[in-house]
Amino acid sequence: MKAAILCVGLLLAAGACKKTGGGGGGGGGGGGWLVGSDGMMLNVDTDGAASGYDTASKESLNGIACRYSGEAWVVGTHGTLLYTDDAGATWRPQSVPTTADLRALATQDYGPVFVAGNGVFLTSTDTGAHWRQLGDGTANFRSLAAAQDGETVLAVSDDGGLWSYENNQLIKRGSFAGARAVAVSPDGQTALLVGDGTIAKSTDAGRTWSPLSSTELVRYDDVRVDANGQAVAVGAGGAIAHIAVDGKVLMQHVGAADLHTIHIAEVGDDYQSVGFAAGDGGHVWITRDGGWSWSEGPNAGHTVLGVDEIGDGHR
Repeated sequence: MKAAILCVGLLLAAGACKKTGGGGGGGGGGGGWLVGSDGMMLNVDTDGAASGYDTASKESLNGIACRYSGEAWVVGTHGTLLYTDDAGATWRPQSVPTTADLRALATQDYGPVFVAGNGVFLTSTDTGAHWRQLGDGTANFRSLAAAQDGETVLAVSDDGGLWSYENNQLIKRGSFAGARAVAVSPDGQTALLVGDGTIAKSTDAGRTWSPLSSTELVRYDDVRVDANGQAVAVGAGGAIAHIAVDGKVLMQHVGAADLHTIHIAEVGDDYQSVGFAAGDGGHVWITRDGGWSWSEGPNAGHTVLGVDEIGDGHR
């Protein structure tokens, strides 16, 4: 496994979400957009060149979701919500009706924006100008997924609860011990649920689930499903699980640090695409073949908690 290590220093001066230099000359861009602890935001291109952004915040940034060619939202602690509509050239805060920690979010190309966290589940149909609260005040949501080209929206709460957004309502569908993350395919039909030693798959938009077996018991923190129904999950100790359409699980490891987030862009139907996985110690890994091989990218300098791609590579 090749490793090309590039150290990047983030310049976090006071200001309003401006690019701080390196790789790309002053505007927003594609590639991986990583967020994490202490207000960290980093744009890494497919060659591994990185640019830090000054978010003027020390809040933990827990997730990012992108839409269309230039939109993205970032959620964080104490009701933090950041928004860009110029591919990341500038970011600005959006108001939400809560100061709770926001931990997960998802978008649909032709549907609402969803933001969730401790006791809250918010939806907006006007690009974040107004928000509707659907949470019950007690369920603490840690993961959220929405189909780009379908209607399926699923969420996972800290108690292992699986929730579905249907007809403008939030419905609890069941509980899965140790569940930590959920993902859905672009059409919404295939869904993967992962967690503490747990992998489960649904082929009917999350209505029924089948457990999958693996040679290793791993605590998984994130998962991604492509248009063909293949999935890749990441977790503790650099674990990466490749989950085939037939449910077979193939394991590999990159480094030793825990991985908390993964995103692989969809390119055609051949599963040959660029992606990013990252986590503890700021370690970032880049794949150019859909997750089968990885090279080490820039170190983000902080724990990475979320990644997505602005542009055609978004979820």
